[in-house]
Amino acid sequence: MKRIPFWQKGLGATGLSILFNTGLRGSTLVLRFALSFYIVKFMGLEAAGIYGLALGVVTTAPAILGWGLNYFIARDVSGKSNGVTGAYMKTRLAVTIASLFLMTLLAVAAAFIFNYPIKPLYVVILIIVWLETISCDIHMPLISKEMASAANILFFLRTTSWVLPVIALGLAFPAFRNVETVFVGWSLGYIGMFIGLFYALRHWPLARIAKAPVRYDWIKSRMRRSWMIHISEICNVGLVYADRYIISLLLTLSLTGVYTFYWSLANALQTLISTAVLQIAIPKLFKAYNDGSAGEWRRMMVRQFTKTAVAGLILGVAIFVAGSVVVEVMNMPALIEHEGVFALLLVTAAVRACTDLMGFGMSSLRKDGHYAVVNLSSVIISIGMSFLLISALGFMGAGLAALVTALITASVSALMLWRASRNI
Repeated sequence: MKRIPFWQKGLGATGLSILFNTGLRGSTLVLRFALSFYIVKFMGLEAAGIYGLALGVVTTAPAILGWGLNYFIARDVSGKSNGVTGAYMKTRLAVTIASLFLMTLLAVAAAFIFNYPIKPLYVVILIIVWLETISCDIHMPLISKEMASAANILFFLRTTSWVLPVIALGLAFPAFRNVETVFVGWSLGYIGMFIGLFYALRHWPLARIAKAPVRYDWIKSRMRRSWMIHISEICNVGLVYADRYIISLLLTLSLTGVYTFYWSLANALQTLISTAVLQIAIPKLFKAYNDGSAGEWRRMMVRQFTKTAVAGLILGVAIFVAGSVVVEVMNMPALIEHEGVFALLLVTAAVRACTDLMGFGMSSLRKDGHYAVVNLSSVIISIGMSFLLISALGFMGAGLAALVTALITASVSALMLWRASRNI
């Protein structure tokens, strides 16, 4: 019997690594969905709102306190020995810890000045902010050292390994069905992550790295050049999370919970497109440009844009149908009432995926400044549209604001990309 060529050739190390990392990403999404459903079903929409706001803080902190340095360290450690890479990571973490310490002092001082109570829940969230910021600064050098599988395992351990135990504990003992338990479980996930980190780095010269001096010259040189990257990173996370804080300010915490729930499903669409299409498109665009063929670059850009748009349409419809069915089966009338916002957020996610591709296209043309301008303008438009449309239309205005912002940003990106591509 003839062998099937696919199996005869085998996947190879690269193919297996892609499958493994995609599987980890998929399991992370599934567990995050499960957590969102659990919180809404058993704790209520206000708890979902609190979780969503805290998630925004934790996710935004690494960008604000990162100073854009991860962009440089990812490049600087490429091809270096483990000892040299470890010294760079130690220097990077010195900046991180100093920034976290200063941020903590300012937060505590502000709480005392404005007579704001420091609840135990806030302390747990602060601990998560510290651990997540440090973890993000470790993640990028590992990727650059071609340790993507190890980096993704550590990401899974810190972000979702704790989800099933927390859900099981809450289902078994109703007293643990609260956001405090969720955040404590989240913080405990970092224990497994750091154990896994030490195992992954067991062959590194850790003793020598610990004695290595902090490279202040590297900090100074990179900080002078990182301001545009820093602004761009803050704008990226600001675009994603600013709207939920505006909803909590203008509307209610319950509606913030509804928005957070539907946003998590819509964000999965963008994540799946990134994994299935964009990560493959990026090297192809760079290669087409580096080969010096303007026609080939344009054909590649059109081909990848078509794939992104089609994937957004198919996955968007699938996620909307699946999400609606689950909400109906679990009898969540407060969510069913706002399915229109869900549809708007899915369309927004698909448009943003196309905009991300155009951003990568500009990067392939070495137009990094253009990309930063788009990110900054997007945040300004998003905040303005959110205040305007939510004030005028209520909760539906939040979905419309997200979509209008995405369409304006996509239009500006397309115009800038078209002008840049004319000069290839």
